[in-house]
Amino acid sequence: MENSRYVLDANVFLEYIYCRPLQDNAKQILKDAILEQIQIIVPGLVLDEITEVLCGNLDDIKEVEQHLKYIEELARQEILHIVVPNIEVRMKAIEMARTGNRKSGYPELTDCLYHALAISSNAIFITNDKKHISKVKEFGHIQELSCYGEKS
Repeated sequence: MENSRYVLDANVFLEYIYCRPLQDNAKQILKDAILEQIQIIVPGLVLDEITEVLCGNLDDIKEVEQHLKYIEELARQEILHIVVPNIEVRMKAIEMARTGNRKSGYPELTDCLYHALAISSNAIFITNDKKHISKVKEFGHIQELSCYGEKS
């Protein structure tokens, strides 16, 4: 299924920021959005999650500010569409977070908010979180970052 709307997990941005193994995939997503080939939607909490990781992992406050300004600029240019999840999205996220079991664990609510936003927006949730994918794959609308750009 080829799609043009994507909801990106915070870990996609962190792959790019920290030059992790999937940084090229993350860069390609942003490039495709800049070229208006795809639309990127993110919940507002993405900024909080990224800020938290940068705060705890980067000593240089100017570098933290630079990364946050870049993300804000992407939003200002409407490359990133930041939305506040509505009640429909929140209730779907709660439904998803209550799946699973004690042995394998339950999906985290924050991850479910991203995923529910993708379902509500008829988009694909892109994440590098394989545990989340394995717990909620039956809901669809989800793809590993490593698979971005592959034809299905």
